[in-house]
Amino acid sequence: MMRKTAIFLMFFLFSPDVFAAGRSDEVEEMGHLAGVVMACGAYRPLYQFEEIISRYFSNTSSDMEIEKMKLRQYAQAKAGTFSIYRNKKDECPETVRDFIQMPIFKSELYSDGSIRLPDGKFLYPRGQKKLAADAEKIYPVQRR
Repeated sequence: MMRKTAIFLMFFLFSPDVFAAGRSDEVEEMGHLAGVVMACGAYRPLYQFEEIISRYFSNTSSDMEIEKMKLRQYAQAKAGTFSIYRNKKDECPETVRDFIQMPIFKSELYSDGSIRLPDGKFLYPRGQKKLAADAEKIYPVQRR
């Protein structure tokens, strides 16, 4: 059941267009997915996921209040789903494997707060029109 829920959410949320406009139902679905993954104990990929979506919430919100609302909805959905699945770990290996293969993990984060989605589209912080000249890619980490 856990894996079916997670797979449904992955396909629903991360279809080829990756993200729509950050609608309330999508924010909650992201939280539900995070709750399933947290119940599996996959904290490292969950941290990466949350780093990306927190920037996504910030860069797609017209003001700080909307951003805070999205973060609250996300956190509430994550906590609720975690409480449902915390004792159901039988499908965790498959669920986590599917989770870390999601397109969102191909996103790139930059030091100026910009995010480049897997489809190549950039989302910039509020009030910013382009990537800052001195912005460096911080995720995924570049191997030197």
